[in-house]
Amino acid sequence: MTGRRLDGTLGPDLVVHGKLDGKSDLRIDGVFEGEIDVDGALAIGPEGSVVASLRVGSLEVEGEVRGDVSATDGVAVRAGGRLVGDVRARRIAIDDGGSLEGGIDMDFDGEAR
Repeated sequence: MTGRRLDGTLGPDLVVHGKLDGKSDLRIDGVFEGEIDVDGALAIGPEGSVVASLRVGSLEVEGEVRGDVSATDGVAVRAGGRLVGDVRARRIAIDDGGSLEGGIDMDFDGEAR
C-alpha cells in the first residue's frame, strides 16, 4: 500500500467518533473511535490512532490500532506501528519494530469478511 494514492484522508487535527462505511481507500492521520467497514485499503499514519473494530480490504498500520481486524486481503504492521487485537486475513506482515498483540487467523479461502 505504500506509495498508493488513497481516495480520502482523515487529517491529523481531526477526532471522529462513530461508524464509517464505504468502498474507497482511506488514510487516517488523526483519531477515530467506533467501527470501520471499508472495501478498500485503510492506512493508519504514524500519528494516527484508531480504536475500532475493522472490516477492510487491506490494512497498513504505521500508528496505533486497538480492535479486532478482518481483512479480505492483507494486514501489514510497519516499523513503529502497533496493533492490539485479533487479526483475520489472508496475509499478515510485521516489519522489524512493529508489534501485534492478539490472535492470528490466516484465512486462505478469502472469506475474511
